[in-house]
Amino acid sequence: MNRDLSAGAVPFDGADLPVSRTPGEQRRAAALRVSGWGAPFRFVQPRNLAFWVYLALTGVGVFNIWQYFGPRVEFYAESFAIGAVLCVLCGAAWAWWFHRIDRWERQPAGLIITALVWGAVPATFAFALTVNGAMLSLYAKLFGQEWSSHWAAGFTAPFTEEAAKLCGFVLIMALAPRLVRTANDGLIIGAFIGLGFAVFEDFLYSANATVAGFSVSPDVGAMNVAVTRIAVSAVSHPLFSALVCSGLVFLLGTVAQPRRVGRGIALILAGMFLHFTWDNANGLGAGNGLLTLGVMAGSIVLAMIVLSRAFALAAPVEYGILEDLLAPEVESGFLSEEEVSAVLGRRNRRAFLAQAPTHRARRARKHWRSAILDLAHAIAREGDDTAHARSEVSRLRSRASA
Repeated sequence: MNRDLSAGAVPFDGADLPVSRTPGEQRRAAALRVSGWGAPFRFVQPRNLAFWVYLALTGVGVFNIWQYFGPRVEFYAESFAIGAVLCVLCGAAWAWWFHRIDRWERQPAGLIITALVWGAVPATFAFALTVNGAMLSLYAKLFGQEWSSHWAAGFTAPFTEEAAKLCGFVLIMALAPRLVRTANDGLIIGAFIGLGFAVFEDFLYSANATVAGFSVSPDVGAMNVAVTRIAVSAVSHPLFSALVCSGLVFLLGTVAQPRRVGRGIALILAGMFLHFTWDNANGLGAGNGLLTLGVMAGSIVLAMIVLSRAFALAAPVEYGILEDLLAPEVESGFLSEEEVSAVLGRRNRRAFLAQAPTHRARRARKHWRSAILDLAHAIAREGDDTAHARSEVSRLRSRASA
């Protein structure tokens, strides 16, 4: 548009022209738009049906919790408290670990709490407790008590419990469509849903052991059951639901995650199969204690292999997002392509660390890598800490070089 700069016309300062972007800045903008990195989470959404469904089912779960535990609290309060404290401390430890392995898009605290609450309350007490009881009773009537004791759990829980946890993940996808877009998001959020389920299920078993003991050493019974189940918490519900939720993201596809139907179905079935082998370890071991332990150990090894493969399948999309976020930093010369590659992939990371001449330099390079990843997160948040993140990269680069 032409402007007349005479006779008191306002000088043109270029503010109404589109801002030109470098190729690197265009890649970053596209990555932020597609991936949702740095997007906030808002739980209260009165115009979103998923918000009301979540609240309603949580209310049903709370009501069932009160009905189940309320009449017993007066008699077993101390034992219940011991079991609750042990289970919560265990859950906090695993939650810290899951946050540590969330290397790419770090989920907001509100979203993590939403996932934990779903697994702990609606999935456990609004769905699983009621449906499992009905199914186990039905199996006992159809096939007898002996068959049910060995096989009923494995032919019930993988379907009812994984479906209950998956329903919560679908609601979370509706509540946070910008934040749940990759298979890695499914792995992390699914793990937190499973963790909430595992903590409350462990407490439920601990409480049942207390009541079944008829007050004969109730504290010891509660502690024994809680500690036994806590020891294997990470390889049970968090792992199963991580695989199932990640599989759903692959199955549906998003703007960031290409649709892979076969891969999605395989991960969902893998999570359910591992749940089956875990719950039916006694039946698969033919009632033999040693064989049962062997089945459980084999299930753990297989679960770790499948989980590692699931993270490997989810990684390429995250690699691409991270490279695009840091593209302007490479374009300006602040970062080199080698430095960005050092953050991506196990082989690249090992090669980057192997170049360090001393143990001290190797440790400095580890911190340097973490600082580069922190810079990507700061850029995604568009916060005031971006300048500090860049200064940390420069400082740690100097230390690693020295």
